[in-house]
Amino acid sequence: MTNKVLKTINDYHMMSDCETLGIGLSGGADSVCLAHIMWANKEFLGIKNLKGIHIHHGIRGDEADRDLEFSRKFCEKLGIEFVVFYADVPAEAEKTGESVEECARRIRYSFFEKSGCDKIATAHNLNDNMETFIFNLSRGASLSGLCGIPYVRDIYIRPLLDCSRKEIEEYIETNNLDFVTDSTNLCDDYTRNKIRHNILPELFQLNPSFDNAFSRCVDSLNSVKSFVTESAENLIEKSRCDGYFDCSVFEPCHIALKMQIVSLILKEQNAKNISRDHINSVIYIMENGGSTFVGGNIKVNVCDKKLFFGEIEKTEYFEIPFSFDVSEFITPVGKYSVNIYDEKDLQNFNKQTMDNLIDCDKISFDTIVRNRRDGDSVQLCGRPNKTFKKLFNENKISVYERDRMLVLSDEKGIVWTEFFGVANHCKPDKHSKKIIKISKVGKNND
Repeated sequence: MTNKVLKTINDYHMMSDCETLGIGLSGGADSVCLAHIMWANKEFLGIKNLKGIHIHHGIRGDEADRDLEFSRKFCEKLGIEFVVFYADVPAEAEKTGESVEECARRIRYSFFEKSGCDKIATAHNLNDNMETFIFNLSRGASLSGLCGIPYVRDIYIRPLLDCSRKEIEEYIETNNLDFVTDSTNLCDDYTRNKIRHNILPELFQLNPSFDNAFSRCVDSLNSVKSFVTESAENLIEKSRCDGYFDCSVFEPCHIALKMQIVSLILKEQNAKNISRDHINSVIYIMENGGSTFVGGNIKVNVCDKKLFFGEIEKTEYFEIPFSFDVSEFITPVGKYSVNIYDEKDLQNFNKQTMDNLIDCDKISFDTIVRNRRDGDSVQLCGRPNKTFKKLFNENKISVYERDRMLVLSDEKGIVWTEFFGVANHCKPDKHSKKIIKISKVGKNND
C-alpha cells in the first residue's frame, strides 16, 4: 500500500514546495494510517516538519475527549507535533442554520488554514470517493460533482485517494497500529453512513470489482471535465473586455460548454451556492438580455451581448477644454487622437468617414469634450433632431457604453458625438479649410 500512496503523491505532485505538512488526525483508522505512512516516509518526501492537527468538534462528549487524548499520545509516540483546535459545532450550526455536518466541515477547514502548514493531507480514500459520488448523484450533481474528490485542491492533498478501506485496514493490522472508532460512523443517522452501510455493499454484490470499475469511470469523467474546463477557460479569456464579457463569443458553443463557462465565471465573481437554476438563468439572459441574481445576491446584467456583474457604474460627469492644436488627448473614458485635413482630402473619404469629419471654422473656440447629459440631443447629417435616448435605443447602444460616449460641444450645442458622428451644422463642405477627425485609440491607462 505504501508504494501506491507514494505513486499517488508523485503522480499529482502533492509534496512540491512542502516543508511543513499538516495531517488531519481524528484518531480513526484512515487518519492513523495516513499519519503513519507520511511519518515513515518523511525523509524520502522531504518533509522537515510534520503536524498532527486534531479538531475537537464539541459533539460527542467523553468520546470526543477520548479521541483527542488518543491522537495526542499517538503523535507523542512518533515524535509528531500535535495541534488541537476546539469548536462548539452544534451551537454554531444552530446560529448559522447549517446542518451539523456542513458546519463541522466548514470549521474544520478554517482551522486547517490557521495551522501554519504548507500543505494539509486529509485521509480521504477510495471508499470515501465512492460515497461522495453516490451522494452527489442522488442530488442531481453536475459533471464536477460526479468527478468525485479531487486529489489536490489549493493546499489540500489526498494521498490515500487510490486506496480502499480494506487496504487501509490491512496496513493498520500489519503495522500493529491502534485507532479509535467514532460511534456516529456505526449508525445510519447520517446520509453518508446510509450509503456506506447499505448502498455500497449492494453495488459490490452486483460487481465484486466495483471499486476498480468506479475508478475507471471517474478517470473518464475527469478527462471530459478537464477538456471542457480548458475549452471554457480559453473562451472566457477571449471574451474578457474592459469591465464585461462579450457574450457573442459563446453563441456557437454547445450547451454543455456554455454551462461550464457560466459556472467558471460565477465562481470567479465569488458567487455562493451556485445551482443549475442560477446557471440556466444566466445562459438565458446571455441569449436574450436582461438581468438576474445569482448565489450571494450577485446581480448579473446582459445588454447588447455584454455581460456585467453588479450594478453598472455610471461614469462621473466630466468636462475638459478642447484644443484644435493637439494630436492626442486623454479623458476619463479613454484616449483619443485628432487628425487634421484640408478640403483637398475630402475627395478621398467615403460617406462613413465624411459623417465623422468636423469643420473647425464652424465651431466657436469655447469648445469642450465631455460625456453625455440627460436631455442631450443632436441633429445629425441629413436627419431630424433626436435625443440621445432615442439614438441609443435605435442603435442598440449598451447601458455601459452610453455614459462612456464622448461628446464635443461648444456654446451653441453639440458638435460631434462618438458612435453617431458630426452634427449637421458642423459638417464639412466645399468651402472648408481646416477639418478634423476624432478617433478613440485606447483606454485611459494605455
